[in-house]
Amino acid sequence: MLNNYNIEFVNEVDSTNSYLKNSVQNRGVSSPYCVYAGNQTAGRGQRSHSWESQPFDNILTSFLVDDFGHLSNLPQLNNAAALAIIDTLKEFKVDNIRLKWPNDIYVSSKKIAGILIENIVSQQEVKTAVVGIGININQKHFNNFEATSVVNELGFKVSVIEFLQVLYNYFYIHITKKGLTLNESINEYLYKKGDMVTFNEDGKKQSYIVNQICLNGNLQVGAMGEKLELEHHKVKWVK
Repeated sequence: MLNNYNIEFVNEVDSTNSYLKNSVQNRGVSSPYCVYAGNQTAGRGQRSHSWESQPFDNILTSFLVDDFGHLSNLPQLNNAAALAIIDTLKEFKVDNIRLKWPNDIYVSSKKIAGILIENIVSQQEVKTAVVGIGININQKHFNNFEATSVVNELGFKVSVIEFLQVLYNYFYIHITKKGLTLNESINEYLYKKGDMVTFNEDGKKQSYIVNQICLNGNLQVGAMGEKLELEHHKVKWVK
């Protein structure tokens, strides 16, 4: 495990991703590097959704990754981040963890964490990746009734800083692993695997059996005896 933590703590930012990207441009920070904020005034998730969080109760953080290689490697960066969250939750004795493709972590069918990755790409190479992670830790009440937290699952509060340190270790270890290894590991936690799920695809509802996450980041599904691949930016889960 890593012994040194290169973590910057700030009280409040608009978003940790924006703050870290600005730090790269203006201060020249480099990987491994992490910024943690007690509060975000404009936190966001996938598809520009806002991220709900009580100040200083949760993990609001972004990790810096330099020179991650070809653009095609990005799905494995998402897998590494997801596995880091899962392994940290498991270390804190949280059970029933699943990855809801592509980037939400669920516990007992309720959202506990999310991932948002933003990149600087040059000539198909990922020069800089900023991996934003939000995890509900000690917040008990949510406007979204489908959310949960570590405290709600365990029945007691945990140290946000200790949780962040464990997450930091797992993240920077997992990003060094090969794509196939990450892919095999993350599929063990795939939400609704083997179940029939309905998606909104081009404005139409389509139902498929969830099979696996592919190396390219697509979701392989089954329908009428055929295997298809769904791209995350073209479909949405239907509740």
